[in-house]
Amino acid sequence: MMNFTKKVFLVGALAMLTASAGAQMRDRSAATLPSTTVASMMKAPKSVERTPRLVSVKNAPADYGKEVDILKEDFSKMTTGTQDEPDFDATLNDYEMHDNAWLNMLPDFTHTPDWGSHNAYPAGGAIYLDAYVNEAGNDSYNGQLNTPLLNVSANTGICFLQFDARVPKSNEIVEYVTVEAAETNNMSPSWRFLSSCNLPQLTTEWKTYTIQFYGGGKTTMFNIVNYSAPVLIDNVRVFQIEQYVATPTPNPHKNYARVDDNTAKFDLSWSAVDGAESYVLNVYDKDSNGKPQNYIQKDTEVKDNKCTVDNAVTGTIYYYTVSAKKGDKVSMPSDEIEVKGIVEPVVSVSTPINEDKYSAQWKNVGGAERYNYIAYYKNQAKEDGAMVISHLNLVGMKYSDDKEVENSVDNPTSYTLDRGALADEVGQAGWTVSHYAIYKDALTIDGFWTVEAKSDAGLISPELDLSKDGGKFRVNLKACGEYLEAYEAHPKAAVALFNYDAEKADYVQSELIYAGGGEMTDKWQRYDCNFTTGTARSIVGIYATWAPGNLYLSDLAIYQEYKQGEYFLDPFHYRNWLVPGTGETTTIDVTIPAKAYERDIYHQAQSVRVKDGGDQYTSASFLQSRWSDLQHVGFCPLTNDVNAATLGSSSATVHLQGDNIVVSNPERAAVALYTVDGMLVASDGSCAETVTFSAAAHGKYIVKVGKQTIKLAF
Repeated sequence: MMNFTKKVFLVGALAMLTASAGAQMRDRSAATLPSTTVASMMKAPKSVERTPRLVSVKNAPADYGKEVDILKEDFSKMTTGTQDEPDFDATLNDYEMHDNAWLNMLPDFTHTPDWGSHNAYPAGGAIYLDAYVNEAGNDSYNGQLNTPLLNVSANTGICFLQFDARVPKSNEIVEYVTVEAAETNNMSPSWRFLSSCNLPQLTTEWKTYTIQFYGGGKTTMFNIVNYSAPVLIDNVRVFQIEQYVATPTPNPHKNYARVDDNTAKFDLSWSAVDGAESYVLNVYDKDSNGKPQNYIQKDTEVKDNKCTVDNAVTGTIYYYTVSAKKGDKVSMPSDEIEVKGIVEPVVSVSTPINEDKYSAQWKNVGGAERYNYIAYYKNQAKEDGAMVISHLNLVGMKYSDDKEVENSVDNPTSYTLDRGALADEVGQAGWTVSHYAIYKDALTIDGFWTVEAKSDAGLISPELDLSKDGGKFRVNLKACGEYLEAYEAHPKAAVALFNYDAEKADYVQSELIYAGGGEMTDKWQRYDCNFTTGTARSIVGIYATWAPGNLYLSDLAIYQEYKQGEYFLDPFHYRNWLVPGTGETTTIDVTIPAKAYERDIYHQAQSVRVKDGGDQYTSASFLQSRWSDLQHVGFCPLTNDVNAATLGSSSATVHLQGDNIVVSNPERAAVALYTVDGMLVASDGSCAETVTFSAAAHGKYIVKVGKQTIKLAF
């Protein structure tokens, strides 16, 4: 078959069927289809969900204006054969004369040249598209017919394909017939897929089908593919409507925002139409069969070319269409535009900070199946100079099950996880990672997913304030790459900066730097990447690119020049995909780490919908809300005195002897002494029962015994 929907992308070479034994058993040969696939040509815009429709609008197409024929073909030149006995000896195609497999039909058989077909035969004034399925699963083939390249760019690209179809024999059932269209950009390597649909069950009676498409261009092609059994096609027609009033062009929605925990609002807009007196708006969701239902705006008359919808159910995927109206004339509805989103929760502090602990709470949001939560402390520069914005130690990490990690750079595995979040203990909370594995000596990013699967494989920061020093900052990373003999290459580390664009309500790439100028080896090296366009809302991502192998990262830091007193909010705790509470609220208990003592604490939460699309009418619907407004939790004090210090559930104690800090360590854990800024003063890994540190300078310290910590002041 020749099919340029996403089915080709999924089945790959299966679309390129060749001569079959099954066909030869029926005394003819199936046509050999071209060896070039068009899967890569079909890239539907992500922001628009297009659904072609068998015409069932309120009015017939002609009621909206004058029909203008673009193409009419009755196949009257296909005089040989009959509908019951097609001419299987006729040759409709010439591959030598037509090097383009889509435009391969000999001009003698059609009124307009440059048609294309495969496994097609004359049938007494109609065209017969052969197809066969071998029940054993081999040697099956399909029929296919496509139009010449047509200019259907007028009238906002709304166009119609009409044809007659039936099955030639009552004992053969066609499982389905696919009808589709694409703008070929004059047969360039990159096509713009319009849409596709399947016809209802065909019968032996002729029936006329009219399919509406949106987004036609100057070199658009229409394609019909039959599966499993033959069909007859006749009277193909492509036409457009010169409307009494033009159809508006809808825009993607903007400003999705909460009304309450179950209700959302969003702004819709569309192009203004000359002469239009008003517009007719419909907003709805769909049932499992793709039928509109649950209208929240139905035939609503709007005077302007924009409006705010404020009665949406949060987490529900909606669609909207709009028509222009002038007097008693109404245009055809616009293409459907998908609207999806979910509102953020409203976070509160349910239990204020008590020593180093507090609790956060929010009411559960309608449609939210998970939540993300992040907490920050105010990290302020004490003097002019380089400020450590992030510092991640990626060696010695473990998975959430806490099992021993077996793999390493010298002992790799092909096993990877789809997505996850790094533990707070790596140095900064909120870093997420996709297509990764944890090794003893590295975080592993699998470049296969970037290079071959066209997905993202990388380590992504939380949102950071990188606006200081005019937006200049430095990313330092220690990395190496797996050498791939088949490619004679290593993966490259692409370090990207994304800045928030308020107009687009999304992060937009601002800079991209390849570590080492793109020269990565299999030896550990440090690389500096200097950026110049950081903002108050920036994200940094490190991606494996170029070759489908492993990129290894062991250490990463971000530095920026600060003036004394300048600060940023430093994430210290992140919860990824938190399961909602069983009641009306979700509560999370937070322990503040030592580095955030004597700092102001802030937090935010985010709603997540993870539900997948269940059918062709519901796209996969992974959604994340905006983060909730930043809320001040409180100030974390330094309250413990060294003379009465007990380390939580541990039996260890701390006391002062002269200028020494003495730790009683009956559980023989590792002991470390830090400043409240997180700087290591001293450590002792001897696991002795008594550990003594010299502390000649009085001040504020953190003692860590095993996993327990305590704040000290003397």
